[in-house]
Amino acid sequence: MDTTRKTIHLLRHGEPAGGNVFRGRTNHPLTPLGYEQMTQAVGEQTWDVIISSPLSRCWRFAEDLAKRLDVPLLEASGFREFDFGVWEDQPMDQVFKDDYERIKGLWEDPMHFASPEGESVLNFEARVLKDWFGCLNRTDQSQLIICHGGVIRMILKEVLGLPYPNINRFDVPYASLTKLSVNQAEPFFYQLHAHSG
Repeated sequence: MDTTRKTIHLLRHGEPAGGNVFRGRTNHPLTPLGYEQMTQAVGEQTWDVIISSPLSRCWRFAEDLAKRLDVPLLEASGFREFDFGVWEDQPMDQVFKDDYERIKGLWEDPMHFASPEGESVLNFEARVLKDWFGCLNRTDQSQLIICHGGVIRMILKEVLGLPYPNINRFDVPYASLTKLSVNQAEPFFYQLHAHSG
């Protein structure tokens, strides 16, 4: 078996505008604090390629970082956040108050959960993993993936072999940086080196 490994970092976006809302497809930009959080998270590290969600809270920083590091930037639409449907851009506390019986399924039974007029967790997982395996099959030795909390949780579910009810146990704060390594070819074997916020 080839023991050569590639390194992948997962960076969640920093604080976005819009407050404490269900923010999936809603395209809020970063706040100045959010941009600074991401700047601090990456420090002076460098990568061979940057792969980013197209949503502006990820993409704007990705563009600037790729330019600064002079590395390619690729868009991965599968790394967009979960689509919350009718709850998009709604205050979280209000949704929990008014629609708790429906929203609680996201935590209690995510495998069978689908947001009204949004997407199911299973469809979300499928699109995330499609782009994830695309990243694994690239030849770059070091990759930075800039994405969202839900995407990172779904990737960690794959990496750690977690059951669906456990995917929400990870705290993935703004600008958290997760470091993984993986061998170059299937079957993929992972190492989780760090998960910090």
